[in-house]
Amino acid sequence: MAASFSLAGTLRVVPTWVDELSTTALTDSVTALIPFTLTDGTGSGNANGYYKDVITIAAGATANVDLRALPLVFMGGSGTLSLASVKLLLIVNRSATASLSAGVSVTNRWTPLSASSIAIGPEGVLYTTHLGTGLATTTTNKVLAITNNGAAAADLEIYIVGVQA
Repeated sequence: MAASFSLAGTLRVVPTWVDELSTTALTDSVTALIPFTLTDGTGSGNANGYYKDVITIAAGATANVDLRALPLVFMGGSGTLSLASVKLLLIVNRSATASLSAGVSVTNRWTPLSASSIAIGPEGVLYTTHLGTGLATTTTNKVLAITNNGAAAADLEIYIVGVQA
C-alpha cells in the first residue's frame, strides 16, 4: 500500500463578550473562519511531509530546529525528514511564565519566516500558513532557532507541514 498525505483544518475565531453586571452573553457577529486543505504532492496546495515534537528548552537557552534534518522516530524506527519548503508552522508555548523568541539569529538561520525574531508570550501561539509555494529552505537557510527568555525551563509543541526536499 502506497503512503499518502493530506491535511485539512479550520482556524475559527468567535468572539464572546460577557457583561458581568447583567450576566448577559453577547456573541459578536463577526466570526473569522480560515479553512485550509493540503493534499499529497509537491505543488501549490500540496504537502508530503509532517513533523511534530515537544521540545524542552532550558532557561536562557536556544533550541535549533534544522528544517533539512528533522528527526523522525516511528514504530521503533528512525530517520530524518528534509523539507524544501514549509506550508504550515505552529508553535505552542506551554510555559505559563516564559516568553520565547522564534527566528533568532544563528548560523544557517531560516529567514523566510521573518527578518527578525518573533515573540511568543507565555501560553502563546505562533501560527502561519503559506499553502501555495510555501516558505523555502535551502542547505544554508534552514535553521529555525527558538530561544527561551524565561528564568525556568519551558516546553513548546511544534508542528511543521511541508514539501520534502
